[in-house]
Amino acid sequence: MAVKDSARARERLEGQISRIDWLRGTGPNPFEYNQWNDRTIEVLIALFGPASPELEAYHAAAGIRGRLPGVRGQAENMTLNIHGPWGILARLERAEAALTAITRKLA
Repeated sequence: MAVKDSARARERLEGQISRIDWLRGTGPNPFEYNQWNDRTIEVLIALFGPASPELEAYHAAAGIRGRLPGVRGQAENMTLNIHGPWGILARLERAEAALTAITRKLA
């Protein structure tokens, strides 16, 4: 799906990227992270579509689902760890890189 307004798309993605430092400063708080992640997915779907390579790249970086070792809860209702390879800090690091790469592709 072609982006209709690349400047607006870049603005939306940069808005999500700019919140990453704030999220890190919250501890990061799993509740705040989940809200940010949900909004990021909404933005990517609105900009590129639900079956887009951009959304797929984001999911590969930060959207692995299911129960991981040391994670409390089940399926989509889980509390994410802060540390570790799939903890919030690592997800934010990978999400930032993925979103930055997507933003750079917008002319």
